[in-house]
Parts: sequence; structure tokens; C-alpha cells
Amino acid sequence: MKGTVLARVRRVLTGHSDRSLIHAVDDNNLETKIEVPTDVLRDLMPGQDYALVLSWTLQPLVMAPAPQEAAATPAPARAPTPLPSAVDEEFMALMDRRRGPTGAGPTSAGRPNPPPLASGAPVVASAAEQLAQRLGIRPGRPTS
Repeated sequence: MKGTVLARVRRVLTGHSDRSLIHAVDDNNLETKIEVPTDVLRDLMPGQDYALVLSWTLQPLVMAPAPQEAAATPAPARAPTPLPSAVDEEFMALMDRRRGPTGAGPTSAGRPNPPPLASGAPVVASAAEQLAQRLGIRPGRPTS
């Protein structure tokens, strides 16, 4: 696959970076944006109309064979990143989990009371309580 783009330059964005953005639009309203080194645009005259002429070819990527040393030592396996919805569900499950026999009975909301305080610091008995403590939520305090 190959092609050629002939498009009118709409804007050139330069700044404090070593790269600049060229934004061009062709007659079919297709946009082309490329980054180029800022140094190659030093002779660009502001206010002048320019056309972007771009010739491209799309080819399959051919990977070079890996050196023997790299093949002998496998890369460490990365843990899969959970979906945001799975993280939300896990968080809500932690927050809704019952606290067990340490509570003094259900509150008006149907949830058990938090465990009693020992020496001024809350006793952390569950993962939900640990999370609440890290978030700065005081046990027994309504959240809404």
C-alpha cells in the first residue's frame, strides 16, 4: 500500500520543544498531521501559504531475530491491567462487606457498627476498614 498526500497547510505549531506540528487538510477534507524537527522549519515565513506533499508506503513490519542472550532470559511477566469497571466492582465489594462479630449490632442503615476504639486508634480488622482508614473515612460516619 502506498499513496501521496497533497494538502494545504492550515497551521504550524512551534513552541519550546525540539519538534513542531504541521497540520494540513486536503481537498477531500482529510487531515494530515505530522511532527517534524523544529530546526527544519527555521526558514518558514509566517503568513505564507504552504502545501504539504507527503509520499507514504505502508509495509509489514519485519522483526530482526533476537540475540541469543535475550532469548535465554525471558522477560518478567507483567500482571494484566484490570478493567476500570472491575476495579470499581472490587472497591464496592470491599465497602459493602460485612465486618463480622466485632461489631456491636446493626446500625440504622443495616450495617454493623465499627469495632470499638483501642487507645485512641481504630482497630483495623478488614481490608474495607484498612481502605477506609487510608481514605480518611471515619467508621460510623455517613458518607452521603
